[in-house]
Amino acid sequence: MSAPLNSKKVLIVAGEFPPIKTIGRIRTAKFTQHLRNYGWTPIILSIEPTAETYDSSLENEIATGIQVYRVPKPDIEKFLVNKIKKILGKTEKNKALHTSATITDLKLHPTNHENQGSSNKLFNACLNLFKNLLKYIIYLPDDYNVWAYNANKIADQICKEHNISIVYTSLPPFSACHIGYKIKKKHNSPWVVDYRDLWYGDVLREWIPLVRQKLELILEKFYMRQADVIISVSEQKTEYLKKLHPTTKARWETVTNGYDTEIFEPLLALPRKKDQYINFVYTGRLFKNRRGYAFAEALGQLCLEDFSLKDRVRVHILGGVSPEIKARYDEILTSYDIKLTYIFTGDIGYQQSMEAQVNADYLLLIVDTGITSDGVIPGKLFEYIASRRPIFALTDPGATQEIIEKANVGVVVPAESTEQCKIKLKAILQIKPPETIQGDEIYLQQFDRKKLSEKLADIFNNTINLRE
Repeated sequence: MSAPLNSKKVLIVAGEFPPIKTIGRIRTAKFTQHLRNYGWTPIILSIEPTAETYDSSLENEIATGIQVYRVPKPDIEKFLVNKIKKILGKTEKNKALHTSATITDLKLHPTNHENQGSSNKLFNACLNLFKNLLKYIIYLPDDYNVWAYNANKIADQICKEHNISIVYTSLPPFSACHIGYKIKKKHNSPWVVDYRDLWYGDVLREWIPLVRQKLELILEKFYMRQADVIISVSEQKTEYLKKLHPTTKARWETVTNGYDTEIFEPLLALPRKKDQYINFVYTGRLFKNRRGYAFAEALGQLCLEDFSLKDRVRVHILGGVSPEIKARYDEILTSYDIKLTYIFTGDIGYQQSMEAQVNADYLLLIVDTGITSDGVIPGKLFEYIASRRPIFALTDPGATQEIIEKANVGVVVPAESTEQCKIKLKAILQIKPPETIQGDEIYLQQFDRKKLSEKLADIFNNTINLRE
C-alpha cells in the first residue's frame, strides 16, 4: 500500500517491533498498518532482532512499503565479560570463560590448586560486581539506554531525509524518551509519548531500589515536561500519570489496546479441535507479579473433592515461566497430586499461540498484581477476545475486569483469591464448555484497531494544528 501524496510522516520509535516476538510489538505494529488510511505515513526506528528474539513468522506483521530502520542493541554484558577475562589473563582454553558466555551464565569450577582457587574467587567477585553495576546503575532507566544514544544519529538522519512532522515514542523501553526529547529539541518536532506500561510505579518494576526509583522519577518528570501529548492505555493509568506529572503542559489522551478480527478469521473458519479434556490455555509469560497460583490451588482443592477432574482437566501454560514461579508451581501441584494436569510448554511461535487460543475450551488470563494493577489491560486480553473463546481471568478490580464484564466475554476472580477462584471454577466445570461466545459487539467496537488508529491520527493532526 502506497502512502497518499499529501500524507504526513511520523517517526515511530519502538524498541519492540516485528519480527521481534515480544507482546509489546503488537500495539505499534497495528498502528503502523492502519495509520496510512488516515493520512499518516509511519517510519519506524527499532532494534535489530537477535537469534533469541527473532520470529520469522512475524515478518508479515510489517505493513508493505513501511520503512524500518534498525539499530543493534549492544551486548554490554558480553563486552564486560571479555574485558574481565583480558584483565585477569584468562585463556580461551577455559570453557567456563567462552566468549559467548554472559555474566549470569559464567561459573568457574573449583580446583585443588590454591592459586587457581584464588583466581576463580577474584574472577567471580568481579563478575558479580559488574552484574550489579549493570542492573542497578548502568542500565538506567533500562538496558536500552546505550541503544538509545546510538539510535539518536539515525533518528536525526531520518528527520532530515523524510521531513518528519511528529515523533512518537512507545514506552517501554523508557530509554526511547531520550530519542524523542533530542528530536524535539533539534528539529522542533512535536513529541507524543505513548505509555504501554507505567515507568515509575509499574507493578513489574518493584525490584528497583528506592533510591534509583527516585532518580528515575526525576528523569521521567524532566522528559514529560517536554512532551506535547502523553497517551496511556487505560483511564486508570492516565489518571495516575496526571497526578505524577502535575507540571507538564502536555495534553492527556487515552488510547486503549485493541484487536483485529480478521487475523483470527481463517482459524475461526476451521472446526475447533477437541479432545477428551477440558483445556484451559494461557499464552504468555509468568514472572514477577504475574503468577496465577490461585487457579492451581483452586483446581487442586476441587480435585481432592472430585478425583475424576484429574483425568478431565488440562491447563496449558504456553510461554516462559521464571524459575522461582515454576518452583512454587511444582510445590502446589505436588501437594495436590495434580502434576499431570499442568503442561508447561515454554515459548512457542505466534501462529501456534493463535491456534491454541481458538481451540481452547477456556482462555486463562493472569494479570499482574500490585498497587497500580487497576490500570493494567494486557494486550493478550484483546487477542483472547478476537479468539472468540470464553475467558477465565485472574485480575484485581480495574480496567481489565470492567472490559470482560461489560463485553460479557468471561468470568473474573480476584487475582490471588483461591476461594473465589474455586467457586467460579467449580461452576464452569459442571457445564459443557460453550461452542461460541456472544459478546457485546456494540461495546467491543471501540476496541477495533482501525478506530483506535483513527483516534491516534486525530491526536497527531490536533497536535500539528496547535503548533500552527
